[in-house]
Amino acid sequence: MLPVHADEVALAQPPAAAQAAILRAIAELPPQSPQRRRYRLALAYGAPLFPADADLLPQPGEPANVGIESWLRLPAARRAHDVLITPDVDYFWHQDGVEYTTLFIVHLEQRGMGSALSVAQAHPTAHYGRKFHLLGRTGPGYYHEIQPIAPSSQAGADLEAFLAAALRPSPP
Repeated sequence: MLPVHADEVALAQPPAAAQAAILRAIAELPPQSPQRRRYRLALAYGAPLFPADADLLPQPGEPANVGIESWLRLPAARRAHDVLITPDVDYFWHQDGVEYTTLFIVHLEQRGMGSALSVAQAHPTAHYGRKFHLLGRTGPGYYHEIQPIAPSSQAGADLEAFLAAALRPSPP
């Protein structure tokens, strides 16, 4: 698997087979694996729990997100084999100097007999600890300081590396 472009990984499998392999790789992560909480759930595009486009759009206050905006412009037919990978709902991992979380969209595009894999991130968020708020939503107290952040290129590269290793053909 060699990079096709700076943001793509070439796969030997066609998109449908790559999608099935990604879904299987995430489902088979052992509970003790360090990636288990980061890559908790994988959903095929079109599955009932796959978020609607409107739910993936950057929210007010979020930095511009070229990756997800480009993905949202793709017609549904080109997304047919894509996969959403989500972390545990309360899980943040150390990334780029902050505690970070995001939803990943893995896009699979036909390239010759194989496919190209690229990753976009929706709603990247950083957790900056707890902060005292006199007028918090339930009164004075300490509240989690969670803010939108720009997507982490390293988080996307980490997922691409994990998937490339998981999809690498086993030696005979």
